[in-house]
Amino acid sequence: MTEHFLANHAGDPKRLDRVLRDRYPNASRHAIQELIAGRHVQVNGRTVWLASWKIIGGDKITIAEAPATLPVPLDTFDPAWIIAELGDIIAVNKPAGLLSEPARRDDRGSLLELANSALGPVTLFHRLDRDTSGVLLLTRGGSINQRLARAFSRRAVIKEYVAEVTAPNRLDAEGTIVTRMNTDPQRRDRMVVVSKGGQLAVTHYTRIDDPAGRSWVRLRPDTGRTHQLRVHMAHLGAPILGDILYGDRDSAPRLMLHSHKITLPVDLFGEGAFFTAPLPTEFAPMP
Repeated sequence: MTEHFLANHAGDPKRLDRVLRDRYPNASRHAIQELIAGRHVQVNGRTVWLASWKIIGGDKITIAEAPATLPVPLDTFDPAWIIAELGDIIAVNKPAGLLSEPARRDDRGSLLELANSALGPVTLFHRLDRDTSGVLLLTRGGSINQRLARAFSRRAVIKEYVAEVTAPNRLDAEGTIVTRMNTDPQRRDRMVVVSKGGQLAVTHYTRIDDPAGRSWVRLRPDTGRTHQLRVHMAHLGAPILGDILYGDRDSAPRLMLHSHKITLPVDLFGEGAFFTAPLPTEFAPMP
């Protein structure tokens, strides 16, 4: 639904993204940045795609639709999130929409903060994007951190994700994606595939055939680059549904990416050391 309003601030010109954040205080920064970068904002009838565009009082701003609002922040650790405890490792099932750790000094309600309050001092050993759900490992500190770090560095920890992607697509039955990735010079909140420089990113995938016409993949990253799975799926022309940065945010009610299973090497805790997070209800039915 198209919305119109007049900038009503006085004094010096104000950045467009700041004006929109004042207008929609419950919207996420990403949603506002995506709205502007996607050329869905007009100022006095002219399409504007720069967040830094200067707005003066009385300017008429037109947007295609209001930006998505942030979910109500969680303020309590739910014991049901705990999947299992194995020695000094705690595996938890992180909900979508919850930060793994504070991104800024004034952030509140991250998984790490909530876990520290409920479980005592713990360390976040790795991260998931805010909108990704699933298995995440916490540790109680000590030698386990060094042992886990060595296991991750030699790629002995196997992480498996499930995602629903755009359909139809041209994904093979299975494959390995090998690229180099770097920060998008035009948008610091995004990553891009580059021909040189950057960091190596490797993802194995298997397509899951769905007779209902939906398209699913199992993803196993060898490396852990920022947004790696989201970028790699978009790179193959099959962006993950609900992805506000690399796909269509309106294609699903959330980012359809879930950390389903983490398997630890035998030399850490012996055979059978794995943790699984059940698929969220949004993923059902899935073949």
